[in-house]
Amino acid sequence: MCGICGRLTWGAPGPAGEIDILRSMNASITHRGPDDDGFFSGSLSSPSSFQGSVGLAMRRLSIIDLAGGKQPIENENGDVVVVYNGEIYNFLELRKELEEAGHIFRTRSDTEVIVHGYEVWGDAVAQRLNGMFAFALWDKRRARLLLARDRMGIKPLYYAQAQGRLIFGSELKSVMADPAVSREVDPLAISEYLSLRYIPAPHSIYQAVKKLEPATLMVWENGQVETRRYWDFNPPAVLEDRGLSHYLEKADALIDDAVKRQLVSEVPLGTFLSGGLDSPTIAWYAARHKPDLMTFTMYFSDRHYSERAPAALVAKHLGTHHFEREVTPDVAALVPTLVGIFDEPFGDDSMIPTYFLTRMAREKMTVALSGDGGDELFGGYRTYVADRLAPFYRRLPGWMRYAVIENLLESRLSRVAPRLAASARAFTRSASRPSPMEHFGWTELFREDMKARLMSPALKAAVAGHSAAESFVRAFDEAGNRKGIERFLYVDQKTHLPDEFLVKVDRLSMAHSLEVRPPLLDHRLVEFAAEVPEHYKLRGLTTKWLIRRLMKGRLPASILNGSKKGFGSPMPSWIRGPLLPYMRDRFSPKTLRDNPYLNPEEPMRLLNLFLGGRQELARRLWSLLMFVEWERSLRR
Repeated sequence: MCGICGRLTWGAPGPAGEIDILRSMNASITHRGPDDDGFFSGSLSSPSSFQGSVGLAMRRLSIIDLAGGKQPIENENGDVVVVYNGEIYNFLELRKELEEAGHIFRTRSDTEVIVHGYEVWGDAVAQRLNGMFAFALWDKRRARLLLARDRMGIKPLYYAQAQGRLIFGSELKSVMADPAVSREVDPLAISEYLSLRYIPAPHSIYQAVKKLEPATLMVWENGQVETRRYWDFNPPAVLEDRGLSHYLEKADALIDDAVKRQLVSEVPLGTFLSGGLDSPTIAWYAARHKPDLMTFTMYFSDRHYSERAPAALVAKHLGTHHFEREVTPDVAALVPTLVGIFDEPFGDDSMIPTYFLTRMAREKMTVALSGDGGDELFGGYRTYVADRLAPFYRRLPGWMRYAVIENLLESRLSRVAPRLAASARAFTRSASRPSPMEHFGWTELFREDMKARLMSPALKAAVAGHSAAESFVRAFDEAGNRKGIERFLYVDQKTHLPDEFLVKVDRLSMAHSLEVRPPLLDHRLVEFAAEVPEHYKLRGLTTKWLIRRLMKGRLPASILNGSKKGFGSPMPSWIRGPLLPYMRDRFSPKTLRDNPYLNPEEPMRLLNLFLGGRQELARRLWSLLMFVEWERSLRR
């Protein structure tokens, strides 16, 4: 596990101090790999007709082959060199195959299979890898640079093309350390953030910087840059139901193998443990192969947001070495730290418990297994139930929808059960929209009418005509022959999962030099899940039905029968309490006077509405605070 960066210049010799720029880029991601660093530099040569140079760098968090796995790693002749971030779980099988083909390995690390694999399979080496990765490979013979990102987007890679340069890095801060990269903010990215609380790929907050999308290769050769997708997962044209026992047996074998592979480590390893279903499932499989398994739970004193009791129940049931900790954070003091970790606006409030969970786990171990991906693969979100109900709601007569149901929500339910009323209002608003916009609406942060009040006139003019739902619509269109909720599962696997949830886990774990591995995102499991009929995922109102059946008798019944809780935070009570003075300062019209993107009056109006009882505004206010703090950081 590492961080990587690099720069390729062509058309003219690189600037003076080029190696110093590369060192600065690499130093900015030291937290991703505090154990070691490494550099490679070379010049463009025949057959390239360009003048220029290439530089690769990396930071290493030592996990496998602690002594011999130093990067960059070259092939036998030294004409192929790679820097790499991630883990390859099938590297032993690939190594055996490559040795039989005559290649000589000088290390025991998984990294070395990339250089020898490239010699045998060319760019198709990415398709042979089972793992999470982002790598940069320089082919000296062809003067050719290959960048690649793993299938599901677990590991990140940013890039910029600027002034005859291709600049890349594992984090945005690394790319921005190169002075050739423009700092001009992308207004469309702001619009997308306000709708989604994250910025979807391929965009970043800066116009000049893009995110390499999952399952994508980028090749520079002879002055030309090409990107192409190398993998996708598609169900059969006709989805045949092969029976419950078939899917249970195959799911059991695939999850067990994925967990077993991802337990390989030369440093301490454990699992996260929540009160949900996915992380206990991973812990159950891990405990089969690792009897001394460590498990970790972080909790808040507020019982509505605490998973302490169910996690402790699972730990006792499995007999793990369990560690738990209550967190009472100084949230206001944490805000600038979080902004610095993400580099661009990011507003998922579960970043706070994730920050403390990864920090706590790093005290005992270097590698953690997580349950990420289970909801998107097997139908774990309540929004999928809403997706199924939405067409029926749209068929109701207009007078019933507007005059009866919505009036009831506003006049009565809001007073008796405000949280339930807020959820019901979100359903009625979103369910009235056609696909895929109703799915977009379930998690839409600021609706278009709210954004219109929130944006400055200049920002509104800059984003006029742009749809923040662009990434959802594109994924919906790419869903192929999928039907029903399968289309929405695919959309979430292409949007929220890589751009929000995996970003959150990667940045916060790497901020503490902790490697997190998600076994459920093994690409074989992803391909298998696409073949499982919908009624084995969502049965009636029961989500993730197949996994619940799989784990019956293996996990406590209360875990199997529990509803999804989510990894949230007591944000409403924080805003009413310790965060309030900080928010009042940051949202005051006087403070926002210099913010070119916001109407300076609107944030305080929203805060006052929240304090007056609009509890559903809490996560919007947090996301808005993260944006305001990020914009302030630009002017420091």
